[in-house]
Amino acid sequence: MTAIPKDEGRRSGGGFAYVRNALGGGGWLLLPTIALLAAAVWMPKLPVTRDAYDHMVIFDVSQSMNVEDYRIGDRVVSRLAFAKHAVAEALKNPKCDTRIGWAVFAGRKIVTLLAPVEVCRNYSALLEALDNIDSRMAFERSSEIQEGLLWTMTNVRDLKPLPTVIFMTDGHEAPPLPPERIRSYDGALGEVRGWVIGVGGTEPQPIPKSDQDGRRIGFWRATEVLQWGGAANITGGTSHEHLSELREAHLQQLAKNVGFGYARLADAKSLDSALHDRALAHPAIVETDLRWIPGLLALLLLGWWFRPDWRKTPVAG
Repeated sequence: MTAIPKDEGRRSGGGFAYVRNALGGGGWLLLPTIALLAAAVWMPKLPVTRDAYDHMVIFDVSQSMNVEDYRIGDRVVSRLAFAKHAVAEALKNPKCDTRIGWAVFAGRKIVTLLAPVEVCRNYSALLEALDNIDSRMAFERSSEIQEGLLWTMTNVRDLKPLPTVIFMTDGHEAPPLPPERIRSYDGALGEVRGWVIGVGGTEPQPIPKSDQDGRRIGFWRATEVLQWGGAANITGGTSHEHLSELREAHLQQLAKNVGFGYARLADAKSLDSALHDRALAHPAIVETDLRWIPGLLALLLLGWWFRPDWRKTPVAG
């Protein structure tokens, strides 16, 4: 083996010569690549204007929401359980500038359980609070959905920033609401925005009956609930307020009266379009991590630098 003279290394310039040689013939890409990698490591979050969402999700916790006409896998579950499941599924892939909160409806009023909070930083707390929502939270046995929706339109304006409303219910009014008593919101439409989400199947099902502690004690019978005497005149049939199905036409009318959209909760994914409706978004300045941009550019430069040179032809042996 032939030794390399010591002075040859000095004449070659050592490390400086290496850099000089690297910068030649396309090696100039080294300097911007280093700068981009440094930016990918140390660049701070930057303020960016983006679409943001603030939602108040309201769950109907009246007894008709205990009707079991949904499935999660092989399990038959109640309307309330499936509504909670659909919301939890929507939270699995959130935008971190989304704020969401929980409320429950019973009687004719709404009770806020959790004011809207940022999803990513409070994900576990949101799921824990969501899991604890059940029909035992009902503070009245009646379910006057029209009045609850109108009450929401007036009182949600106290929350700042003003959230959009996602009202999840089967539309079963108890006591029954005759058509002549349906009324419109007397405020400005569009000030409060949102969706009414129809929950439940189309086939009438018995309504589970519970005691004051939430224990099931059978089903409501026809003689135990107030029936609507005008049912025969309007529908040609008889009142069956002891049974419950999705009252979709009624909910569509209520949604129209307050300027909301309407959608049916057909599956767990059908809620996602309502939660990410661009019409409900508002512009917000969000601190955004953009370090992936210089990182990606550095990767592209490195790929260009080390690309195979297909112009070279193999030397014949």
